[in-house]
Amino acid sequence: MITDKSSCNILAEVLSAHGVRDAVVSPGSRNAPLILAFDSRKEIKLTVVADERSAAFIALGMAQASRRPVALVCTSGSALLNHAPAVAEAYYQGVPLIVVSADRPEQWIDQDDSQTIRQFEALSNFVKRSYDIPDCIMPDDEHLWFANRIANDACITAIAGKPGPVHINVQLHAPLTRPGTQLPVQRIVESVGGEDIISREEAKRLAEEAFDKRILVVAGFMPPDSRLSKAMTAFASLPNVFILHETLANLHINAGCTAVDTVVGSLDTNEKELLRPDIVITFGGALVSRFVKQYLREYPPRNGHWAVGHGNTVVDCFKSLTLRVDTSASGFFRRLGGALRSMNPESDYRDRWAFAARGAMDSHDRYLADIPWSDIKALQIVFDRLPSGINLQLSNGTPVRYAQLLQKKPPHAVFCNRGVSGIDGCTSTAAGASTAYRGLTLLISGDLSFSYDISALAFRELPSSLRIIVMNNSGGAIFRFVGTTASLPHDTRERYFCANPKLDLQKIADAFGFGHMTAENTNDMEKAMKWLLGDSDRPLILEIRTSPEDSAEALNRYFKRK
Repeated sequence: MITDKSSCNILAEVLSAHGVRDAVVSPGSRNAPLILAFDSRKEIKLTVVADERSAAFIALGMAQASRRPVALVCTSGSALLNHAPAVAEAYYQGVPLIVVSADRPEQWIDQDDSQTIRQFEALSNFVKRSYDIPDCIMPDDEHLWFANRIANDACITAIAGKPGPVHINVQLHAPLTRPGTQLPVQRIVESVGGEDIISREEAKRLAEEAFDKRILVVAGFMPPDSRLSKAMTAFASLPNVFILHETLANLHINAGCTAVDTVVGSLDTNEKELLRPDIVITFGGALVSRFVKQYLREYPPRNGHWAVGHGNTVVDCFKSLTLRVDTSASGFFRRLGGALRSMNPESDYRDRWAFAARGAMDSHDRYLADIPWSDIKALQIVFDRLPSGINLQLSNGTPVRYAQLLQKKPPHAVFCNRGVSGIDGCTSTAAGASTAYRGLTLLISGDLSFSYDISALAFRELPSSLRIIVMNNSGGAIFRFVGTTASLPHDTRERYFCANPKLDLQKIADAFGFGHMTAENTNDMEKAMKWLLGDSDRPLILEIRTSPEDSAEALNRYFKRK
């Protein structure tokens, strides 16, 4: 019998594919769909043990002897807590147990419903990771994708590095034993690596899979790495490879495209299909570009997504992950590139992307040549004049997004707090970074982000090499552009979202001992940039004043240009 609870069927199939051959189950009502799902997998042997405490130790013994992950399934309530002694033992022994607990839907927790406790993270001190799959009466594609990702992540985590237990909590609604239909074959995420470089045999296997495929490489944020840049320069020379490297990727290569939003944002429907990759390879941190994310979700790679780099979770940003390569990016691309070159692939994929990129950049240059004074015009001048030796810090909001459009050549290094993407602490981060770098450090910030962190200017160790550009455009400019707030009534948007801080930057600069200059047009900018990048015995603030309405309109028209 197959249960109608899709999340249970997905769990059973994915765990089976990852090598689970034993499941120790304890009888219960809420976990009935889980038992039925595991029972439907012929590859998995079910062992029934009524006492959950004993069941957990029996599963521990099975996993000890077999060195394979063993599933442990219980019902809701105190049943899960009875697993704790054996789970703790498994954690400190390094034994892979996959604990699967049935639970009531979240809305019924703490509502005096029978057999309900706070189960999610109940074992958090003794498992490598805790997961929670929410209840869904009518599962949609997003819920099914989430359940699949959780199952893959849990299996990989249980055996990665030092093995250990993981806990998957599954919320289930009644009725519990209604039959269902067979789901499509589940996507299984493979995991390889674990060292600084993949083996030659593994590289050859992956190269054989990829040599006749169109490969799009997408690089997110990371610190500068000369070995990685060298490896990527060589990898980019392959005819079936194109690289989209974001501003924050800090790749110093004369290949691919760094103005990713300019290029991907200009593609029409036909071009998106023509440039659709067979394989996407990602590395680095989270992407800034919503254009890249939207493109690869709407036009997913035909043969899968490979995520490269050491990580502690399965990152499936495009909903198409098939391979996690747990190794250094530089070692991976060096070895895979060598294996691919020996096969001499033939393709026009790199040239197709390069042609589209040239067209987008030509359109970009024509548009900016005649654009009136605005945020994008002012920042074009800034990025065109940045010296190669500067360290660039970007605040969250519009500055980091403008960099995605305007930066054509990377400076010494580019940083932004994109791990969480908050506006708090951007100035303080730049202040700290300026003390650790001998050259100039430039922070580009919006006025709202800058007002949030003014206390950073009081940092006593600030060097004279710190430079700050503040885009004084009457508050959070991003809210005048993104769809969720741009369409709100003007007064509502400006009061509650843009929240003009009304900074008097001259007085602020004087109070903290900074030099100050203001630019209000293109002529001012030429003089201001020479001043900002010149010698000084104190840190400097350049205030760029623009019209909020003109800036929003200029950016909107930029993405509608042809």
